[in-house]
Order: sequence, then C-alpha cells, then structure tokens
Amino acid sequence: MSMTEAATKVDPSLAAEAVPRALPKGAYVFRQGDAARAVFYVLEGEVHLCRFGRRGERVILHRARAGEYFAEASLAGKRYHCHAVVSRPARLLEVPAARFRRVLQRDPHFAQRWIELLSRQLQRARARAERAALTSAEERVRHYLATQGSGPKSEIELRGPLKDLAAELGIAHETLYRTLARMEKGGRMEREGNRLRLGRLLL
Repeated sequence: MSMTEAATKVDPSLAAEAVPRALPKGAYVFRQGDAARAVFYVLEGEVHLCRFGRRGERVILHRARAGEYFAEASLAGKRYHCHAVVSRPARLLEVPAARFRRVLQRDPHFAQRWIELLSRQLQRARARAERAALTSAEERVRHYLATQGSGPKSEIELRGPLKDLAAELGIAHETLYRTLARMEKGGRMEREGNRLRLGRLLL
C-alpha cells in the first residue's frame, strides 16, 4: 500500500456511521454556499471540486479520486466554499463532520495520517498557485508535468478529457489543444494515448 493509500484509508470508526451514496456523472454532491455537514470519501469514480468564473468557465480546484477524501474544510467551516460535481459515476461515503472530529480527537494514529494527507494537499495547492502565476499556456503545461508527473520524463496519465486538464490549468481548452500540438511537434512534449510526458528537448 502506498503512503497516499495508507493516509486515506477509511477508519472503521468513520465507516460505521458513514452514509453510502451512489451518484451519476454531472450530479452535485454539494453546491457552494450549502451548509457544511460532512466529509466525503471516494470509493469509486471521481469528483471535481470547482468554482465558476465570471464568463461561466469552470476552474477545477481539486480532483478527488478513489481512495481520497474531500470537503475537509467542513470540519472547521460553516459553508462549503466551492461546488463538488461528479465527473465520473461515483460511489461515496458521507461522514458527518461531528463524527469525524470525534475520531480525530480520540485516535492519534488516524490524526497523524490525516496530517500527512493535508500536508500533501497543501503542497498541491501551492503548486496550483505557482502555476496560475505563469503567463503562457506552455509554461503551465510544463509546470504541471514537472510537479504532478512521475519518472525521469515526468509522465502523467490523463483520467479524463482534455477539457478537464484545461480547467485545472486555468486555460481555454482550445488553447490547450493548440499548445499540446505545438509542444509535441517541437519535441518539447511526448504524447502516447492518454499519457503525456516531457519531451527530449526539455530533459
């Protein structure tokens, strides 16, 4: 089991009072401004935490996948600060926030795993903030591969359409298509099916 899997394993005390939910693609788990009542654990599928810009564009803040929690802010806040939308049919566990807080208080081992998980999420949030400050689409793509990819070529496997990646990078999907094509043609990126990696000219 990887460190991430260990950090996000459902505690039996949480699972005992969790409410299972099955939601189709496009369903809202909650909307921005709803009362923060629970933390959620993804058993299967994927959920996007997002906001919408002034022109209606979707900005993805986080992708919650199988083995991950989301809506952790409900443990301290009164309202959800974003939307949670199912991007792939999902099975979730809904854990009441009050119950979650009690388990954190009485179980130091789970609390430590939770701290490790939040630390990783903070690192990802900082990387997104750094990426948002970059001015060109190509710089954002390269930064994303460098910070999120693995192996000598910083390879990532896309689990959704390119539109989702464009939303995560904060650029129009048409701009992303053109940028990837230009990078691939110039040898600065390699693409194989749904896998992207840094090209030979950047290694």
